[in-house]
Amino acid sequence: MGVQRFVASNSREAMRQVRSALGDQVLILSNRSVEGGVEIIAMPEQEHEQALSSVDGPAEDVAPAEAPMATVTDPTVETLQALNRQLLDDVRAMLREGVASSQASTPSLATILRQRLIQAGFSAALADEIIQDSPDELRDEPAESPAVTAWLVRQLSSRLSLLEDEEALFADGGVFALVGPTGVGKTTTTAKLASRYVMRHGPKDVALVTTDSYRIGAAEQLRIYARLLGTEVHALEQNGDLGDLLTRLTQPRRALLSRSAGKKLTVIDTVGMSQRDQRLVGEISRLGSGPAPARRVLVLNAASHGDTLAQVIDAWQQASLEAGEPLWGCILTKLDEAARLGNVLDVVIRHRLKLCYVSRGQRVPEDLERVDATSLLNEALALAGESPFVSDAAARTLPPQQARQQAISRGVLRQSDALAATLDTLKQHNLGMTLLEQAWHRTRLPTASGGDEFSRLMAGVTQQSLLSAADTPHALYWSKAVSVSGADQAMPLVSLDHQGMPQPLTWPRHRLPAGSGEQFRWAEKLGAGWHLMTQLPTVADLERIDAAGRGWLAAVTGARRIRHDGEWLALSQAMALGETLEPRPLRHQGRAASLHLTRLETSISQRRRDSHGLPVVAWYGEIRDADEGRRLARRFWLSSSHPGLDIASRLPQAVIAEALPGLTRQADQLLQARGLVEDREQRWQLASTLSALALRLSAEEANWAMDVRARLSGIAQRRCGRRPRALLEALMDTLSAHDALAGLASSDRALAA
Repeated sequence: MGVQRFVASNSREAMRQVRSALGDQVLILSNRSVEGGVEIIAMPEQEHEQALSSVDGPAEDVAPAEAPMATVTDPTVETLQALNRQLLDDVRAMLREGVASSQASTPSLATILRQRLIQAGFSAALADEIIQDSPDELRDEPAESPAVTAWLVRQLSSRLSLLEDEEALFADGGVFALVGPTGVGKTTTTAKLASRYVMRHGPKDVALVTTDSYRIGAAEQLRIYARLLGTEVHALEQNGDLGDLLTRLTQPRRALLSRSAGKKLTVIDTVGMSQRDQRLVGEISRLGSGPAPARRVLVLNAASHGDTLAQVIDAWQQASLEAGEPLWGCILTKLDEAARLGNVLDVVIRHRLKLCYVSRGQRVPEDLERVDATSLLNEALALAGESPFVSDAAARTLPPQQARQQAISRGVLRQSDALAATLDTLKQHNLGMTLLEQAWHRTRLPTASGGDEFSRLMAGVTQQSLLSAADTPHALYWSKAVSVSGADQAMPLVSLDHQGMPQPLTWPRHRLPAGSGEQFRWAEKLGAGWHLMTQLPTVADLERIDAAGRGWLAAVTGARRIRHDGEWLALSQAMALGETLEPRPLRHQGRAASLHLTRLETSISQRRRDSHGLPVVAWYGEIRDADEGRRLARRFWLSSSHPGLDIASRLPQAVIAEALPGLTRQADQLLQARGLVEDREQRWQLASTLSALALRLSAEEANWAMDVRARLSGIAQRRCGRRPRALLEALMDTLSAHDALAGLASSDRALAA
């Protein structure tokens, strides 16, 4: 059999091929990324032992023959003999230690990503923060794959604060002062910024001011730009009164040359100063005079070293704070001259500066552009490479425990950012998340007031208003109207998005109108486009749903009788006549699986003797293991026959929703153990809401969900993966931690007041 080579799209598939061909007793000789996936070279352990024996055997036989040669005194012969023995020992060692050395030389994904970030110019601290909670979905991906790069870009982008609306900035106007060291391009950037305004609103409402009386030609350079733009320009002497000039420029009644209106946008080109210059504080203080303090925008040279940039930001931020206001934002210049962009982006991220613009050349106004975070970060990662200025120590990976301790020691502020980012992402993609966060906060209030607030927030009318305001298609999940196994309450109704994924909005069953007909009429007010049911209603109820133009999907058993071609058949028997569809991927009980579907157009009636039947579509699904193809489970459904609703694409979500009742019971037990929500009914509703969110996170394939799962693992200090129970606990930890930090902030503000 010998040494064999296996190539697959990922490590998991390659190892499956290895075990299938060579069995479990196998030695991995090589494991590396290649074009098209992963390459593994392996051989059976038994053949490896035989190879070692074949090497050791001849060596022992040769030894006696070498004895007579020991008397040879020729030093050249002795040297060759020693070299031969050394080579033979080296071959033996390589064969015995081949597997260990091969595995040790294959760096982990986290190690490669850390080195990639550092080689792009990002700091080791930021690299460790990003990779410590990488998603499980990326473990088998090559480090250079688009999915891994996209994840890195999203993590960096989420930490980068940007100017959101340039139009609103120009509409509001104001006074902006470009500050920074000498030679970073403040004068040119002043002209570029003014030109962007002029191109939209004309030159009438713009004024340029320079306070640089030190650099020869500074004022003249700005005058040239002003003539080209058609704007006013004012050069202030070293001891000139900046406040008086700004007042005359911006106040309508005191405008220069009897104009009736002041300038809407004033851009100040300040004198360049070293971060160590003692006059820095005084120069910044001048910008605080006038009718309103000038917003200070720090101009940074992207080609500078990261340590230098950090010193510049620290010095100018400190001087700005002493003058009464922090830096408003920053502009990056000379991107076209920078060997790497990671260093400047790293310091901007770590110092929480708002990045407004980037500049790549001298042309006015073409070379000043808004920030496209995705393009900029992709460019930064593309510039990664070996550098003699990056030490080996910086590229080393810390042991997991030490990395975790270092991450924890970074402080409450960074943890607060992670919590806020996680909750913001959940709010953006999950209708009802804002309501859930508020309801969780009410559980911390005293029993009486907290209970009343909780009831008001989670009232049906509140959630109905939220659905109406969102104006997005949605559905409803109806569990059986009996108590959940292991609990004494029925599963609430759960809101689903249009594709059938759970949303954190629920309605207790006991608050619904009595009777199934009244309940479906109540549901029509919510605007649900279709219904997912775990129990088939009466045919009369289904006809009412069809008449209202709503779709439906209900789980049934194979023994359910249908009327097909005049025969009264069991569903399991009739599905042999159906049409086979393409399999659909899904996750079943924590593993990758596929749903193999069969579809049959048929009809049902309440009783066999009924003269007519309701047209429906019958479905049979086999859930099979994605790797081995063996059947894990099977399901039967009936659905409406309306052609406008793609039921087949929603059947995987129907399988996922089966876990909602059991997960709600677990959530209720966790809430009770944590001493939250004494009222039993309120706790059950909160449990169902949390369960809906946790279940969606476990099943959702979108990038936002992958990022949230990774962040939740970091917040909870344990790897959650896609396990619903683990994600449920991590969500509770996240909400509790965010609530606690918000309480600390409120206490600090109260003490300060």
